[in-house]
Amino acid sequence: MVKKILVFSNGEKIGDGIIKLQLLHEIKSRLPHYKLYWLTNKGKTVYSNTLKFIASNYIDEILDQADLSPLFWNKISKKYKLENEFFDYILDTQKSVIRTVALKRIKHKNFISGSANGFFSTKKIKNNNKRKYYLNYILDLLDLIVFKNNRSDFKIPISKNLEEALSDILQKNKNYVGIAPGAGEKNKIWSLDNYIDLCNYLVRNNKTIVFFIGPDELYLKEKLKNLYPHSIFIEDHIKRYQNIEIIMATTKYLQLAISNDSGVSHMLSTGYCPLIKLFGPKDSKKFTPENPNLFSISSSDFNSKNINKIPVSRVIEEIEKVLI
Repeated sequence: MVKKILVFSNGEKIGDGIIKLQLLHEIKSRLPHYKLYWLTNKGKTVYSNTLKFIASNYIDEILDQADLSPLFWNKISKKYKLENEFFDYILDTQKSVIRTVALKRIKHKNFISGSANGFFSTKKIKNNNKRKYYLNYILDLLDLIVFKNNRSDFKIPISKNLEEALSDILQKNKNYVGIAPGAGEKNKIWSLDNYIDLCNYLVRNNKTIVFFIGPDELYLKEKLKNLYPHSIFIEDHIKRYQNIEIIMATTKYLQLAISNDSGVSHMLSTGYCPLIKLFGPKDSKKFTPENPNLFSISSSDFNSKNINKIPVSRVIEEIEKVLI
């Protein structure tokens, strides 16, 4: 009989989806003979579309937007027939009690959840008040299913065909530095003037800048092209792949990348090159994985929530430390 594990989340946008790829990798490496089901409640998951090209290597079935009910007289899900399903393990990665109650209606042998301080879990949850990176919290729950002393050094898998296409544009061992100056939320954006000062420093030090421009920053493109005529906008050169794939693959050619806390910063967090990530109002510890190739600079270091309180000199100092 095939063994099955169900992982429940409240959906993933691009950043969360990239971060949780390591979780998918850990589950499949620890439970290689289990079918992996991914269930969301009302939120969508990028694993069924944008990140399907990676997630499909791990997830056997996606049950997206199941809309679960905690009420015993209702169907468990408005969308799927879950009443007759049975799972050896259900792993609840979120903490909303009402959603956990609904989830626990699905038949199972073991239920792992940190919701309500582990009240619903069939295995005891160690309560630790220390704030930690949220993926580590989920991996701690996975340890209750199969314990592993050392977690894998996971790196995003890159298409060989895409890598070959990039090699026609970028040369290995050249001094490329990636710059991602945008973010979806305005208060996460280090000012363009700061980035221009930083790029001037990089050009003076013989670096070729590779810009990653999101859809909200397209108005910057012509200005940056005029300021840095030898820079590269890599997404202009390759059309057969999604932007997310191109950005991830490009990190194999970069000496370093610098980004605001944004969706693009997650795409640059492949582990193939060092990444300096700039934080404004958000907690950098909660949103920065323990990765020797990832370096965060926070405005809180300068007693402010304003990202523009991070001086250019502090970023240059970090660049010089990373590239030594």
